[in-house]
Amino acid sequence: MSTKIGVITEGSIDYALLPPLLSRIAEEKVGFHWPLDVDDVAELFPIRKRGHGGVLHALRALVRALDTQYYDHACYVILLDRRTRRIQQRVRRLISGRDRFVLGIAIEEVEAWWLGDRTNTLAWSGFDALLLPECRYATRNYQAERDENPKRTLDELTRLSDRFDRSYGEGNLDLATEFAEEYWRAYARLDEIAHQCPQGFGTFQQEVAGQFRRARRRAGRLF
Repeated sequence: MSTKIGVITEGSIDYALLPPLLSRIAEEKVGFHWPLDVDDVAELFPIRKRGHGGVLHALRALVRALDTQYYDHACYVILLDRRTRRIQQRVRRLISGRDRFVLGIAIEEVEAWWLGDRTNTLAWSGFDALLLPECRYATRNYQAERDENPKRTLDELTRLSDRFDRSYGEGNLDLATEFAEEYWRAYARLDEIAHQCPQGFGTFQQEVAGQFRRARRRAGRLF
């Protein structure tokens, strides 16, 4: 048994990090003990553009298709960052009145949620919390959601660590995939992320969990 979730994201980094988070929310917050089948909805349509414009195009195509076709996704998750206010307004208009959509806003970037899981970020980078070298992440009262450039913070961590042979730069898919699969799929610290990113991830987690609960009720005795 599995539950199928459709996602629409701005790019490959978001898509690498989001499915393991969704799986952890389903298991830890709702009690799903079977896998989620996470599907990149943009691949269902001939949409070449990525980024926030691609999200909007893919969503428009999906909404049109849902009016005439059946898709077996329990819900659809859309992820954008804060610097897309006009796109967010259009997205909200498109999904208004449709009850199986969640719009997540990763405030600055999805990397802020990554950094919000301090336990796993430190384990992945090979640093001890008390022995971090001087860097942005070691700043007293560091708050991931207030980090104006999470990518730069991750780049700094990977440059300082002797565990890596490359740095994160403006987004390294291999490093993101490694972290997602080895640390988040089974061990994501959801409460840490929600504490560090209450506005973005805290709200997102609640809405996603609500969708999973409704999906379980719809399925009735199959669950």
